[in-house]
Amino acid sequence: MSRMTRASKILLPLLLLAAAAGGAVLLVLSRPVVEARPQVERIWPVRVITVRPETRQPVIRRFGRVVAGRRVPLGMRVGGRVVWISPRLIEGGKLTAGEPLVRIDRFDYEIALREARARLDEARAGLGELEAELAAARDLETLIAEQVAVAQREVARQEKLRGRKVATEKALDAARLELALRRVSLRENRRRQATLEQRLVQQRATIAKLEAAVERARRDLAATELAAPFDAIVGAVDVGLGRELRPAETIATLYDLAALEIAFTLTDREFARLWPDGLVGRRVEARWYRGGGSFALEGAVSRLASEIDAASGGVELRAAITANPDGAPLRPGAFLEVRVPDLVYEAVVALPRSALYEGDRVYVVENGRLQPRRVERVGQDGGLLLVRGALAAGERVVVSRLAEIGPGLRVRIVS
Repeated sequence: MSRMTRASKILLPLLLLAAAAGGAVLLVLSRPVVEARPQVERIWPVRVITVRPETRQPVIRRFGRVVAGRRVPLGMRVGGRVVWISPRLIEGGKLTAGEPLVRIDRFDYEIALREARARLDEARAGLGELEAELAAARDLETLIAEQVAVAQREVARQEKLRGRKVATEKALDAARLELALRRVSLRENRRRQATLEQRLVQQRATIAKLEAAVERARRDLAATELAAPFDAIVGAVDVGLGRELRPAETIATLYDLAALEIAFTLTDREFARLWPDGLVGRRVEARWYRGGGSFALEGAVSRLASEIDAASGGVELRAAITANPDGAPLRPGAFLEVRVPDLVYEAVVALPRSALYEGDRVYVVENGRLQPRRVERVGQDGGLLLVRGALAAGERVVVSRLAEIGPGLRVRIVS
């Protein structure tokens, strides 16, 4: 009994394994035959752009601001107490050239002008007296010269008579004494004339100085009223009625409306590209956005900024505002969108960035398959790249991004 039990324990697993193997063989032999399907080439859907070489001038878009090309500190040339201030002299006010802004007390300057004029009149009167004295001395010289001539003839006559023993020695001496006295009078008159001429020179110099003093006093009096030197926008104001101003003390800052400019920055690459082509003088357009509206401005690049800030990563330029067609109320600091025309590129093809592979290769569709073309990137117009290369008009360039792109790849054009 025990031997049969042991035999069954050994045979039973063997029989089960044999039955499983037989079933597996039967399943393999009875499976249906599957014929192999031929491999089908994949067709990739792509979008394309038709090549059309053209001339394009991109526009560089930057942000800028309105700046004051000329900012002038305003002050009185003379000092005094403020007695009147224009109501338009307030921060942000707009001024017209020549309009009065501030007046100081005129009294002291009026007195100074009267005194200067009085001194000038006195000096002119003194000049008249000297000129009259000189004229009288010149007339007297003529008379004395005639007297000298008469005395000379008398001496000659007495000498003849003395030679003939008719006249006495005393008469001759008297004639000679009279001639000497007349000659002394002539020399004294001429010395006096020379002195008067020197005094006239001095008096005329004094008059010139007094005339300058009168002109200075007149200008000081006129300077008691301060006028706007040009059309301007008022900056900070520091003045009040009754205040004692010192000469040249700053009372306000003016921004010259005619010198408002557009300041904007080009990248180093853009600057290097445009400078040889003539950056100074290049026309620019700008727009000032306010609320739901905007103001258009026109300008022309006039110069580089006085300093180049290395931290800004570019070059700051200044453009003079040449037109304000919308009458924008411009103020320094206004934020602008600036558009600068780039170089003119001829015979270029504009492609999106997705069309360029490996930096210098595009693919065109020929007979349903892709063919590579070498191109050179020469510029950029917004989001489009401007390229030149082995592209013919009418060819269709793939603009889709394909991970497995390559020559000969079969494609299908989709819209």
